[in-house]
Amino acid sequence: MQPGFRALALAVALAPACARAWIYPEHRDIAAAGYEKLSPADRDRFDRLWSEARPAFAGPLCEKPSAGDEGAHPRCLDFAAFPALSGDHSCSPREVVEKVLSSTWILGVARVGAETKLSLATATSREERLNVVAISNLALQSVDPEYASRAGANNAHFLLPRASDDLAEYEASSLREGAPLNALGLYFQYHVAALALAQVLAQGGLPADARTRAARDALALEGFALHWLEDIYSSGHVVGTWGSDAWRKGTHDYYSEFGIDTLNWAGEPLIAFGDANMKPADLKRASSAVAASLRQFVAALTPGDALGVLAKDFGPGEAAIYAFDSCKEVSQPSDRGHAQLGPAFQAQVERMPIPGRGAEDVHTPRFREELGPFVGAFGTINASANWGGDGSQGTAWTAGLAAGARIGFGAEGITGSVGTGIAYLEVGLAMQGAQLSPCNGDQTCSELGINALFPRVPARTGLRVGMRLPFYVIPGDMLVLGPVLLAVSPKALSDVAVAAASGGLIPYEKSFRTAAGTFQVIAGREVDATFFGVISQVLEFVPIGTSASGAVELGVASVTSVRLNFPLVEWTPFRSFATQLTFATVLQLGFGVELPISAPVLVPAGRPPASPGVSWNAFLRLQFDGRFFIGSREDLQAPRG
Repeated sequence: MQPGFRALALAVALAPACARAWIYPEHRDIAAAGYEKLSPADRDRFDRLWSEARPAFAGPLCEKPSAGDEGAHPRCLDFAAFPALSGDHSCSPREVVEKVLSSTWILGVARVGAETKLSLATATSREERLNVVAISNLALQSVDPEYASRAGANNAHFLLPRASDDLAEYEASSLREGAPLNALGLYFQYHVAALALAQVLAQGGLPADARTRAARDALALEGFALHWLEDIYSSGHVVGTWGSDAWRKGTHDYYSEFGIDTLNWAGEPLIAFGDANMKPADLKRASSAVAASLRQFVAALTPGDALGVLAKDFGPGEAAIYAFDSCKEVSQPSDRGHAQLGPAFQAQVERMPIPGRGAEDVHTPRFREELGPFVGAFGTINASANWGGDGSQGTAWTAGLAAGARIGFGAEGITGSVGTGIAYLEVGLAMQGAQLSPCNGDQTCSELGINALFPRVPARTGLRVGMRLPFYVIPGDMLVLGPVLLAVSPKALSDVAVAAASGGLIPYEKSFRTAAGTFQVIAGREVDATFFGVISQVLEFVPIGTSASGAVELGVASVTSVRLNFPLVEWTPFRSFATQLTFATVLQLGFGVELPISAPVLVPAGRPPASPGVSWNAFLRLQFDGRFFIGSREDLQAPRG
């Protein structure tokens, strides 16, 4: 496998295969609905805190915590946007304050979110919704350069699998110091730190500047906490986060789209959906949780609030949690003081969905995404129009067959765009029929007399090799960028590789799903070369000179050549994926060029080599493509507990 190909596969594999939860507009809508559920008195206190903190924020903040519908081009960020930009577009409350809100790109993220919301609202089919999400991810990567590389070290956006039905035991295991980072544990840490800082504000005594900064930091902590709280109510984050990247991503996406019938910890039934598929019931459920959290936060602004007082003695402290990096850390921080604080959250946790069980227990069915290395086979039927070469006039028509094997890496599960995130090398045999054309006054053809008996080019068999590789700016650039960025900056390589796999820096090569199949421009992504005259000898009549009378002299040459094919566009009308096997039918339109390598003249002997010339072709080919993704069948592993 070539170095650039390996580098691309590694970079895409390192990208965030474990999906985030609600998309930006859904996060914002949940937070806004939660704010509206507060009592007038609580909203008034929250608004006053927002007004007090605004001067300490660097960035385009709105006058009110919830600015309502700002249309397709938001001009400011409200508090309802904080959970949306936390976790996915930032890694800590400190980063939100010091880097994200003051960035040149954050309003671009809000714009993409608003456009995505409008597009989803008007989508009338599943294909349209999938296109909207794929385009949104690509647009977010374009405006937020670090979007693809965040959250690659952990599964923080998910709930831990449960080992029992005891709520207190599950809560304690999620918060326990050293436990894998998870949505419940992170919500608890950031929210309690916000309560502790709110209690500091309530007690007074801070200088004016310090108080403004403390109000700012408390809001940043609470906004960051709400991101993880909202994630808990996404169905794809409830069913379990164990297993390989491909199975985690596939399981997450399936249940987010098609939903899950489950219970909350109080034993009440619920049907939940997930990312980009939020239903009114999901909004109501998650926003009620946000409202409960905000009520606790507002109450902690009162001196002596019981929860606020206990919060000051929990965990590593608000300063440490303010800087805690949810993207890079892999385990929960200190849970000091949980025994005293935990019972106060029981009523809130009881309304959360019960998470699924783990790999060695009884669990919901698992689904795989098309992600990872694969081996495959292909077969093609093609027809082409050919011209040029030996100087003959007219167009020669021919048909052909090809078949062979492939090895590659698929990342369509990350890009969300069929056909874009695929790279492979191939080898096989190509068989081409004779090139027949009418004489049309052609001197060579007239000399031979019968075109069907003496075709322009005889039937032949060649060795075919090919490659498909996404590119960032120009075709083939990942062969250079891959190894260089891998040595200099793996993080930059991840960003570049995901952008390349998703359609390129200028994403005109992204694919579009329709009811009739998937369409994609692939110019520069795929090329194949067939070497004729290598496997078997190809004998052609070629001009070798001119007689004294001016007639063309013909000879027989053994021609070796290479035919390069460049597909331009493709249509995939049929495609299926069953656990580990993908099968597709693809129709490609493209052009090719055939370059002579050698043409020694055999008859008459002693003549210098001939020069057949360059020929061109336009082709249409039907391809049958099968890929088997390497890896274990997690859906067939029986419980071992």
